[in-house]
Amino acid sequence: MRTEHAMRLLSLTRVLILAAAAVSTAPASAETKTVALTVAQMQSLDIKVEAVRPAEVEAIAVLPATVIPPLNSRLVATAPFAGTVTQVHVLPGEKVDGRTPVATISSRELLDVQAQLSQSQAELQMAEAIAKRKRLLADKNLQSPLLAMEAEAQVAKIQAVIEQHEKTLSLNGLILGRDGEYSISVAKDGTVAEVNAMPGEMIDTMDPVVTVDTSDRLWVEAQIPASLVSQIEPGMAIQVIGGPEGRVVSVGSALQGMTRSALLYAEIPTNSGLVTGQLVSIQLQRPAVTGAVSVPAKAVAQIAGKSAVFVRCDDGFTIQTVELRGRSPEVATIVGDLPPDAEVAASGLPQLEQMLQGD
Repeated sequence: MRTEHAMRLLSLTRVLILAAAAVSTAPASAETKTVALTVAQMQSLDIKVEAVRPAEVEAIAVLPATVIPPLNSRLVATAPFAGTVTQVHVLPGEKVDGRTPVATISSRELLDVQAQLSQSQAELQMAEAIAKRKRLLADKNLQSPLLAMEAEAQVAKIQAVIEQHEKTLSLNGLILGRDGEYSISVAKDGTVAEVNAMPGEMIDTMDPVVTVDTSDRLWVEAQIPASLVSQIEPGMAIQVIGGPEGRVVSVGSALQGMTRSALLYAEIPTNSGLVTGQLVSIQLQRPAVTGAVSVPAKAVAQIAGKSAVFVRCDDGFTIQTVELRGRSPEVATIVGDLPPDAEVAASGLPQLEQMLQGD
């Protein structure tokens, strides 16, 4: 252990000696803005260089986001009558079509509606018979036409009640069973995303039972601050950090009350490997200005309140002030007086800054 510790101290001492030697070779940094370094000194200080590349886009901001299905592609199978779930026929991830029952429910409320429908149908038969007789008497001038009109209005009223009951019994793809049981289905083919109720669970009228995604498309949802709302428009490019590119579908023009931010929706490829509900970071992008180049994000330093990069030269590195146009965790977009084949320091910037100051 002592021998290993001594070797570590010796190695650290060598690095410090080389760094001190490098500093002593760059005393004119304030005027020439150049740090003289040999290749051996760069290696000892772990300073790596990377070439600048022409930039096509520049980052506006990096924001947290959530992967969601498109808002118009998700359907929810709801229960038109309150009751108890007796059976769920599907599982999350299962493919279903518009004719497949997704759940069966036992409902006292359904029995009441069916009884009311039967009663109304019986009342309609009697009302029609009465209206027909009164109209016949009115036509023969044996009774006032007003009485015939009242009887016919009663028929229309009962017909409206029956129509309402029949519509209720056909809601949401309802399939009637026996003794107050019914099954529900979804209106379109899709993939089950969620099962919202389990067997034995009590549900209220219009409660969700099964949620289905009718499309394989994916969106991301993000909240953007007020300062960015005017800079973003539909069609702009986005980049999921560590993932695919996409495009902005919609951006809100009003701030939400709780978050004081606007909602942004962007579409991403279906084969991206992302799943609904996944948390990601997205980079908002815009076309880069003419002459812009991209460098590693770590290559840009703040010196005297200005953005700058260390450009490789024959003797070492020259400091070059640049305009920082955009920055992501990995890449920065800059504009400055840089040659097309320039190489910049991508690591070891704190050591270079110290040498530049003559410390």
